[in-house]
Amino acid sequence: MEVYTTHERVICPDHGLWIGDGIGTIPDQFRIDACREIIEAWHHHKNLITRHGHAQVRRAFHISSVINWSWYEQFQHFSAAMNTYESLTANHPRIPNSPALVAAALYPSIVTLTAAIASPHWRYIARSPRPEIFLNRVRNEIIEGWTLQGAFDPLRHWMETDWTIEFRGSDTILPPKNR
Repeated sequence: MEVYTTHERVICPDHGLWIGDGIGTIPDQFRIDACREIIEAWHHHKNLITRHGHAQVRRAFHISSVINWSWYEQFQHFSAAMNTYESLTANHPRIPNSPALVAAALYPSIVTLTAAIASPHWRYIARSPRPEIFLNRVRNEIIEGWTLQGAFDPLRHWMETDWTIEFRGSDTILPPKNR
């Protein structure tokens, strides 16, 4: 049986469980209550939907996910995400290196970048001739010390092209799959 859900359904607030990306079965779920930043990001995610609408946030969340996962795969570290990841692995030592743990650790960074991409104001600044304010926001709020990494940087690619035209995703998504 396939179950469809929406992009913001990554935690079970009643049970404090991660049910987002990387979770394929019920036994794969894990507690996140030791990582307040994940719960705070989830509330921020819901507030973004209220402010910008489901479709706009879904597109921004998709773009932000692609960018953050690309950064993770290129650099294998984020200061904030690694602190969250270490907290999760300390509480769940039997599931280290789980894609779901990495997804949960990246989620706050994904939501923070989603906020900037979903905002017409910040999107305009990012694509303006002077995007320094946007880049400083990314550097200070998402990846400490981040700098553009040449032509292959996924954020630079988004800033120079219009990914929203390429995105044809619906507002509902298939159940999360392991990466």
